[in-house]
Amino acid sequence: MVDSLQRMIHADGDRLTYRCLLAAWRKGLRNGNWSRLDVADKALVRCALWVAKVRGSIWNMRLMVQVLSVLLRLIRHCRSRIQDAGNHRAQAMLEAYATEPNPVFRWIPQLREWLWDGRYVMYLGLLEVNR
Repeated sequence: MVDSLQRMIHADGDRLTYRCLLAAWRKGLRNGNWSRLDVADKALVRCALWVAKVRGSIWNMRLMVQVLSVLLRLIRHCRSRIQDAGNHRAQAMLEAYATEPNPVFRWIPQLREWLWDGRYVMYLGLLEVNR
């Protein structure tokens, strides 16, 4: 959806149209991210929808930046949240285990490879999200 959002913005000449905003809002409603937004962000999206519907599109760059930052959080997939959590956990493990007086990597050399493996990072992310 991020790619399609970028395509819609570039196709419309670097402006946010009502069609683009509505598609992102619907996607956020379907994937449950709308309920994760705080009240100010929901109000900003609703206001941007209204302005785009009345005027046809949003041209103000400052407003577009604020709305796009919320839209990107709105259309984010569950998989990317899991991946980010796994990356943070793998980075924390890499730093913690490498700086110990008796490094874990000395007695489990495969762990360093696992921390770079995408499937293991996804597993760590699932563990973090379900915590």
